[in-house]
Amino acid sequence: MKVINKTYDNLEKFSSEFMMGKPYPHIVLDDFLDKDFFSNLNTEAFTIEKHRNDHLDTFLERNKSNSRNVNLSEKIRLLVEELNKEKFLIELRKLTGIKELFQTTVGNTKLSNYHEMYKSGFVGTHVDHSSEPISGLPHVLNILIYLTKEWEKSWGGSTLLANKNGRKIEKIVEYTPNRAVIFLHSPFTFHGVQELNNNQKKRSSVYVDYYSKSKDPYKHLNLNFKNVWFKHPPTFILPKLKDFFIWKNRSYLKRMIKHKVKSIIA
Repeated sequence: MKVINKTYDNLEKFSSEFMMGKPYPHIVLDDFLDKDFFSNLNTEAFTIEKHRNDHLDTFLERNKSNSRNVNLSEKIRLLVEELNKEKFLIELRKLTGIKELFQTTVGNTKLSNYHEMYKSGFVGTHVDHSSEPISGLPHVLNILIYLTKEWEKSWGGSTLLANKNGRKIEKIVEYTPNRAVIFLHSPFTFHGVQELNNNQKKRSSVYVDYYSKSKDPYKHLNLNFKNVWFKHPPTFILPKLKDFFIWKNRSYLKRMIKHKVKSIIA
């Protein structure tokens, strides 16, 4: 069964576009999944409401669920498996120039690959976890695929790419059915999800992250920020500086201080 559109069998031809992406290396690939595979992938008939063990509803993450179990639909499971195969990793290495790219073996029980978001949901600007769960090696790349088949621009849900301190949104990648976004992950690649607005359907997506065996994974890239990696927790940018000093947000403040200190000495 063909999962990924044959147009993307060779990602090397998109390498220059990826490298030149702003505010950091990324690429947007439309009609990413094979037409027949996508037409038979029905996220409306499947929900993680019944299975989820991680429902997110905080100051900076709202009305979002992540699946961390094996109860995925067959098509979503096949998609996640395809994105983890060595064949696809070879293409990602060509695309990004990250030669020591690898995939974690901890599976969907540790990392959330299928996500759903509902009305008024959003994710604040942040950088993800920095390291592979077992080895501690650098988290360097993400792929995000939009799976809801019908979506209107007015509903929001776009992916937001921000500048190196997460304060300014520099690119909006509209949520479009069967679109993939592949983007570099570093301590400075802040991103988020635009708030959902009167959406009639849930925002479904598959997210997979990738790692490097090198602790200097960005040395070949010309970036607009420090070309370094360091360990850090998921770090969010609060809307206003004063928000960090509200007691209930103290955990965000601790993470931000840790991130800032490490970014200075790196």
